[in-house]
Amino acid sequence: MTAPTTSELLLLWDQQRPRSRQRTLGWSDVGVCRRRAGYRMRGIEPTNPSASMQAVLGTAIHDAVAGAIEVVANGSYDTELEVTFAGVVGHLDRFHEPSGMLIDVKSTSSRWLEHVKMHGPDDAHKMQIAGYGAALVKAGRDVKRVRIDYIARDTGEEYNWPTVEGAPFSSVWVREALAWIAQVRDTDFDMLPRDFMPDSAFCRSCPFRDPCWDGYSEDRETFAVLFTENPDAGAWADELWQAREAKKQAAAAEKRAAGALEAIRPIGGTGRIVAGERTLDFRANGLYFVSNTTQPQPAVGYDETEST
Repeated sequence: MTAPTTSELLLLWDQQRPRSRQRTLGWSDVGVCRRRAGYRMRGIEPTNPSASMQAVLGTAIHDAVAGAIEVVANGSYDTELEVTFAGVVGHLDRFHEPSGMLIDVKSTSSRWLEHVKMHGPDDAHKMQIAGYGAALVKAGRDVKRVRIDYIARDTGEEYNWPTVEGAPFSSVWVREALAWIAQVRDTDFDMLPRDFMPDSAFCRSCPFRDPCWDGYSEDRETFAVLFTENPDAGAWADELWQAREAKKQAAAAEKRAAGALEAIRPIGGTGRIVAGERTLDFRANGLYFVSNTTQPQPAVGYDETEST
């Protein structure tokens, strides 16, 4: 018998936590994947272990924050509160009563953190904190502002969205969250889309992966399940053709725009130039975009990375 590795022990521990064993829709599910939310709403029993090392590290950060608040914050925060709004349960990270500030903490990779800085949080994150805020307001608490603190697991960098002062609590996000929940609830289950691809980090750690992608075989890509739901080879061939044509056109447009911008490359070949609402960083190895608060980032898409 071989002793379990550290990661195996941590994953087993994470699978036993109350949140990991949750069976009903939670606020952390809202705005994410409609198919997974559909499983939750219908009370379907999970089939797959849902733990991931990213989630374990995220839990460790949350626990450390809660411990730090207990030691140094002199009781000015409520932490890890269980709240309910519109029948959906959630566990908010902390609420600062004196300022009326609701704060949610998200751990992520440094690469995805750069994406958040440039493009803002996922809608799901805004819906989640809106649900917490609405629950507090319903309970008679005075929620004035909200903030999401993103912490990169690999570098320790923190980014406060939108700023350290937060943003006014908005009922718009609450309405968007309720509309999303209603859409999932009112849609026939078989018509609920999968909002992530089977090779994504989200799908790999989903507690409903097997039934969601039921029908795949080891000798074929999991994506082949999509064909069983729509066995129209011509339609799929057309979609592939159009996607490849769009890719060619996008590559040509990228080359054209980057080439035109060579006209404003700084003397010496490298440096930053403001172009409209964007800042460009000319380097010897390519042209990059610069966010308002970060180091230069390539002008390309980002790999999907889980935030917890």
